[in-house]
Amino acid sequence: MKLSLSLISFLAVAGVGAFAPYRATPSHLAPTSSSSSTSLNQFGKLGFDASNLYYTPEEEQAIQTQNKISAYLIELRSKRENKNTVLRSNLGKTVLISGFEPTDPSASEVLDFLNDEDSPHFGFSKIVVIAPDLKVAKKRLIGRNARYTGLLDKLDFIEGESSSSIPTVEQLADVSSWISHVGGGDNMMSQLASIADVAEKAVGVKNVAILISGANGVGVDAIKEAEDMLKSKATTFAYTLLIVPEWNNEPEALCAYGIANASDLDSAPFKEGETFSREESLRILTECLAIDQAAGKCVVANAAKETNSLENMLIQSMREIGFKRIEEVEHMVTVGAKGYTGMIAERESGSAWEMAPEPSDEEKAGWAKTKEEQDEINRQKQLEIRKQNDLKKMATEWAQREYLRKQLKFHVNLSEEEFIEVIWDRAMFEADLKYRTMQGQAVNESEERKKFKEAQERKKLEAYKKEQERWKKLQMEDLEPAEEKKPINFSRF
Repeated sequence: MKLSLSLISFLAVAGVGAFAPYRATPSHLAPTSSSSSTSLNQFGKLGFDASNLYYTPEEEQAIQTQNKISAYLIELRSKRENKNTVLRSNLGKTVLISGFEPTDPSASEVLDFLNDEDSPHFGFSKIVVIAPDLKVAKKRLIGRNARYTGLLDKLDFIEGESSSSIPTVEQLADVSSWISHVGGGDNMMSQLASIADVAEKAVGVKNVAILISGANGVGVDAIKEAEDMLKSKATTFAYTLLIVPEWNNEPEALCAYGIANASDLDSAPFKEGETFSREESLRILTECLAIDQAAGKCVVANAAKETNSLENMLIQSMREIGFKRIEEVEHMVTVGAKGYTGMIAERESGSAWEMAPEPSDEEKAGWAKTKEEQDEINRQKQLEIRKQNDLKKMATEWAQREYLRKQLKFHVNLSEEEFIEVIWDRAMFEADLKYRTMQGQAVNESEERKKFKEAQERKKLEAYKKEQERWKKLQMEDLEPAEEKKPINFSRF
């Protein structure tokens, strides 16, 4: 009986407790109403909150912004009347480059961009280089790459007083396009004025692209003054002015970048110690020479290394979507980050701009695949650059040893540098054999040496035929220049 009463009392208390109100200050934190069932399950199975295991709130926000930018670019691209970049129709067949030191990598890089097989919009049949020392310029710029890519057939050289010399009106007689490099020093404005004056007087020049590098100390007032000066002087030609800070050696497309119009600047565009990829600046400059909407633009370029910056997201989205380099440059020069922020402002103010729908999973997957492919291409480029640097180093060492070996046997009537230039193809072949052997790759040395020798014989034969044709075209006065007739001085008689 006592047991029954005790049991009844316990059940009564338990029943009342079951329907009692929840305590205001619980001894343990209870899950809030916003907690999801997934979070509860994760707590139960893993022992910690795994809801933000992969992305932080900031990363989620960045992903959403990136998707919005991609949708904006797709919408903008679909509304374009001309799906392809509109090119200038008067580039002509001859382009001249000035202001590039032949011993600096920028000289050969700008030639490569103008002769790039992936840039069919450059139909130049002649590329003229102005240099103070023609012998040095030819030695530096006519290398193996020039011979193999067809650049050698286009190159021509004219002499100037210095590497920063501006060509004369006579030297620009047959030139239709002109690319000039100017240093951001004290004489920047005077050089720009001279370029504009000469281009204005040269009847054939229709397009001028000017690059100012090392402009870290150039203020916003000087940049706007340069823009106003070019606007006032350029009446017979179209110009594009690109201003960048000190160069660095990063390859193109490795880092994102932002471009701003000079008229939109309100403070100094460059920080102390800021740098920009030399290759990227030359790529932007040469593409601007061809882009019709880049005519009359004065722009400043900065590296956008912050992944969450608007400029970085724009560049990444364009590369994921599949923009060509010329399309990418065109968008950044003509629209850029300012265009996107303007669209956002219009949308918030209730204007007619309608945002593109959220991209589908298939589109996102396609962009992700494109990004992976682009990343892999960039990675392979970096590996190839590293490999070529290693090969060149090994080839140089082999050629130096070969030069020393021959010097010990007999006198060589060449300097070491000249000897290396003559024997370079063989040196690169030997370096490639050694490199692949070190990498554990299969090498059939005897067969490869036989093929290399046959290829060299064919090259010699082709070079001999070209030289024969050149000699056939020479006139007698080219072979035997007329002697200069000196006036007779009769005062002696």
